Amino acid sequence: MDEERRYEERTDPAHRKALGQYFTPRPVAAFMAAWACEGASSALDPAVGNGVFFRAAGGMYPGLSMAGYEIDGDILSFFGVPEGAVIRQDDYLKSGWEEKFDAIVCNPPYNRFQNVPDREAVLADIEAHTGLRLSGYTNLHAMFLVKSLHQLTERGRLAYIVPSEFLNSRYGTPVKRLLTEGRLLRTVIDLPDDAGLFPGAVTTCCVLLADRAPKEGVGFFSLPSAEALAGLDPNAPPLFVRYGDLSPSEKWRRYLRREEEIPYRNLRPVSEVCRVSRGIATGANGFFCFSRSKMERYGLPEGCFTPCVCRSADIETPVLTAEGFAALDRADRTVWLMDISEAEEPAVEAYVRLGESLGIHRRYLPSKRRPWYAMERKPAAPIWVCSAGRGGMKFVRNLAGVSALTTFHSVFVREEFAADTDLLFALFLTPTTQVILRRGRKELGNGLEKFQPNDLNEASMPDLDVITPQERERLTELAADPTPERIAAMDRIVQRYVT
Repeated sequence: MDEERRYEERTDPAHRKALGQYFTPRPVAAFMAAWACEGASSALDPAVGNGVFFRAAGGMYPGLSMAGYEIDGDILSFFGVPEGAVIRQDDYLKSGWEEKFDAIVCNPPYNRFQNVPDREAVLADIEAHTGLRLSGYTNLHAMFLVKSLHQLTERGRLAYIVPSEFLNSRYGTPVKRLLTEGRLLRTVIDLPDDAGLFPGAVTTCCVLLADRAPKEGVGFFSLPSAEALAGLDPNAPPLFVRYGDLSPSEKWRRYLRREEEIPYRNLRPVSEVCRVSRGIATGANGFFCFSRSKMERYGLPEGCFTPCVCRSADIETPVLTAEGFAALDRADRTVWLMDISEAEEPAVEAYVRLGESLGIHRRYLPSKRRPWYAMERKPAAPIWVCSAGRGGMKFVRNLAGVSALTTFHSVFVREEFAADTDLLFALFLTPTTQVILRRGRKELGNGLEKFQPNDLNEASMPDLDVITPQERERLTELAADPTPERIAAMDRIVQRYVT
C-alpha cells in the first residue's frame, strides 16, 4: 500500500475535503516538474502536500533551491519534508508576495469559493498586488494561480494542474484575460475525466503551462491518459490558437474537446423570453428542510412551513401537479421548508435553540439573515431546470406552484410570453434545444454537468415566433404528457426550424 493510501486511511475525509487535498499522480507530477524546473535555479510549490513535485524535481535537477508552503502540519508530519526543500507552514495567499521564482509547480487546493476563509480579504489583497479584480465566486485554485503568475521571474516557468471547468466559467474570465493579454499561457493539456486521476473528486482537470517568453498563441492538447504525458512535446500541439483569436469571455471547451460549432438557425437569446435565477438557498438544508415525520418528531405545526421541493431526485416526471406533490408528501419525502420570522411557540423556540447549539446561526447564509432562521423569499417559478446532471438537462413544469431549493434553477417567463409558457416548456424538453443550451455548461467530471443561472440566461434557444400556429399547438399538446415518444416527436418539429 503506498504512502498516500495510508495517509487517507488515517485521516478524516472531512479534513482532507476541507483543505482540498487530492494527490497528484506521479506521471503528471514528473511531467510538470520536468518542464517547469528545466534551467531553473529556484522553485516554489505553493501547496506542498505529499511533496511529489519536489521529490520529482530534486531527482531530475540536483542543486535546485526549493521553497514551499503547506498549511496542514499533519500532512507534513506524515510525508516529511523533501530533501533540500524549505517548507513554511503558512497560508500561501497571505505570505511572500514579493518573492520571485524561476519555477512554480503546483496542484492547488480544489476548494469552492464558499469554503475559502476570509475570501473578501484575500481578493482585496490580490487586487492590491496585481490590479486584478476577481469575482467573489472565484475558487481557491484560481487565486493560487494568479498569485503564482505574479511571482514568476522574467525567465520563469509555471505548471499548474487545475479543474478545466475554470476555463469555461464566468469567474475564470479575468484570469484568462491575464493569461492571454499578458501572453503568459503557452499550453493547455486536457486530461480525461474518467481515468481516476483524483479519486473522490468530482472534477475535470487540465495542466496549464505558462512563462514570460515571447509567443504568438496557445497550444491545446487532449490526452487519452496521464501516461501519455511522458512523450508529449509542448511545442508541437495538435491545435494552436493565436492570442487574437482567444476570447477570455468565451468558454474554451471547443478547444479542449474539439467540439464542432453547429450553425443552428432561427435562434434568439434565452434572456429575451425568460429569466433564470437560482432556487432558495438555505445555508443548512439538513436543519431547514422537513418531511412530514420530521415535523411530527419535533412537534412543529404545519403553519411553520412552506411546500418546497428539496431534492431533484424526488421529481421523477417532467410535470409536477398538485396531486403529484401531495403524493410526495404522503410518501414522507422532504418537501417542506421551515419558514418563520419569529420563534414564539415553545416547540419552535426549542428547535431554534437546537440550531444554535449546532452552530447553524454561524454559517455563512444564516449569519446574514435577521433573525438567522428567517428564510429568503422567492416566488414559485412555472418551470424549473436542474442545476446539475448527467446525460441531458432536467426540466420540470411546476403546475403545483410550489417552491424549490437550489437543486433547481427557476425559469420565470417574461410577461409578453406568459401565454407561451407551455410552448416554452415543450421546447426546453427537446434534445435539440438542450444541445443548444448546453453550450454554456460546466463539466465537473464523471459526466456531471453544471449550469449557473447566467450560463442559461446568456444561452440561445429556438425562436418561438417562427413556429407556425399549428405546430405551436401541437408542441404544447405533446408537452402535456411528455413521454419519450412524444418528446421525440417534439424534437422532430424543432429540428425543422433550427437545422
